[in-house]
Amino acid sequence: MKECIACHSGQIKQVDIITRDDVFTLIENSEAILSSQTQKIIKFVCLNCGFINLYAEDYF
Repeated sequence: MKECIACHSGQIKQVDIITRDDVFTLIENSEAILSSQTQKIIKFVCLNCGFINLYAEDYF
């Protein structure tokens, strides 16, 4: 089970992040794929403290 790296809560959700100007919106349960098609960026937000965690994961 994943947990928040800031507050160690288990209350996290996978999200997508859409930016426009200086405002961003979180959308639940989406994934963005890089153009290389060999890596995906996974984004999670903590429902407890609001920390947003981004990490890349290789896949084939």
